[in-house]
Amino acid sequence: MGTLNFVPSVFRSGSFNGDGKQDILARDARTGELFVFPHSDGFRGAETYGEPVLIGTGFGSHLWLCAGDLTGDGRADVVCITDDDRALVFLNQGGLDGLGTLGEAIHVGGKPPERAYDTIALGDLTGNGVVDIIGRVQGTGDVHRIMHQGKVDAANTFAPPADFAVIAPADLPVGLADITGSGELDLLVRHADGTLSAHEVYAGGRGEDGLPLGPGGWHTLGSGWLETAVIDITDIDGDGRPDLLAVRPDGELVVHRHSGSFDPENPGATFLPPVAVGAGWGGFDIVS
Repeated sequence: MGTLNFVPSVFRSGSFNGDGKQDILARDARTGELFVFPHSDGFRGAETYGEPVLIGTGFGSHLWLCAGDLTGDGRADVVCITDDDRALVFLNQGGLDGLGTLGEAIHVGGKPPERAYDTIALGDLTGNGVVDIIGRVQGTGDVHRIMHQGKVDAANTFAPPADFAVIAPADLPVGLADITGSGELDLLVRHADGTLSAHEVYAGGRGEDGLPLGPGGWHTLGSGWLETAVIDITDIDGDGRPDLLAVRPDGELVVHRHSGSFDPENPGATFLPPVAVGAGWGGFDIVS
């Protein structure tokens, strides 16, 4: 089978100032402070990201948080899961403006009866410009999708969970991106042995209800990812293809850029060797 070439798409969900460039959202594990590292508008190695901007305090007890556009205005909002299993949304107030960047918390949901999610990620599964949620049910390999219903409306913001994919219970679902160039989002998965794979969830097609048809396909992207403290999906060079940010055990921030094509016969060539884009990131436990 030959190489699949990409039609670039614009990744906007991580742009806090609305310029379409993916900024970095990071939490300081020691202080609970939330920072944005603005993109410099070009891939320049260690100078790719500017000085951090403090946008929030008191986020230390949150189990999970992520940047994503929930309103369709091209500016990143923040979604959080609290230690008491509440889902909160902090909407962008119009750009990157220090502690004025985010509005007050909006409670959009919580843990459904008899169900808890231990890993969550955001991605636009329908292409409507706002992000949806995928979550792995705690203690299982069942990954559910929780679809955005079009506007931020408290508990009506997201639809009830539905089946999306099945992985091994010990695997970590990292995030969603079109890694294979199929036009559908794939699920990036880190396995218990440190192997990184793209799960092509929609390899069998998409049903009228939006659910995947068939078991999908798996593509091994590489190995040695077990010690990586954080993995994030971004578009660092603005080519519309997903790149991988990783924080190494020594605190170095590196990027594995997408090669520009995907060959199912050689999926290990999808991402290029790492390039350092920062140092001293060991204190950040969440990077989005």
